[in-house]
Amino acid sequence: MTAPEPPTAPSAAGTQTAARQIVAALALPPSPASVEPLRPLPLTSLHQLSRDTTMLYDVGRVDDSGRISNRDIIRALGWQPGDKLDVIPALGGIVMLSSPDGLLTMPARPFIFIPAAARRLHNIETGDHVLLAAAPEYRLVIIHTRQAINDMLARYHSAFPPPGQHHE
Repeated sequence: MTAPEPPTAPSAAGTQTAARQIVAALALPPSPASVEPLRPLPLTSLHQLSRDTTMLYDVGRVDDSGRISNRDIIRALGWQPGDKLDVIPALGGIVMLSSPDGLLTMPARPFIFIPAAARRLHNIETGDHVLLAAAPEYRLVIIHTRQAINDMLARYHSAFPPPGQHHE
C-alpha cells in the first residue's frame, strides 16, 4: 500500500484539510517512482483490540430541528419518554445525561435532541453526522462533532511509528 496522491485541485491557501492530516498521520510509504510490481508490506504488529464493551458507538445525522434518531443508543441508555436530561457543552463534544433536574424531557418518540445553543457552540449544522459515544452504565452520551472526530483520528494515527520503524 502506498500513500495516495493528494488531489490535483489546490486547497485554499495551503490549508491543511482533515483528510490530508489523517492520511499523513498514517505514515504510508511514498508512491514508487518506477512501475515495479507491488509486493505486500510486512504485517506490522497489530494493536490489541479492547474487549471492553462498556461504551457503545454509532454515527447519527442531525436533522433541521437538532434531532438525531438512534433507537439503539437510547435503548441502551435506558432513557424513557418523560425522563429528564441535562445537556453539558464540553470541549470537543456535548454531554447529555439523565438527570432528575434536567431541562430537557425525553419525548414519546425517542430521539436525541441537541439544543440550538449547543449546536451553535459546536458549529453543528443540519445534515451533519456526529459520533455518538454512549456510556450506558452512566446513562450518558457524548456527541462528538466531525472536527472532533478528525482531530481524534489524526492524533490516533500519528501515535504509531511509520511501517518499518519501531517505537523505542
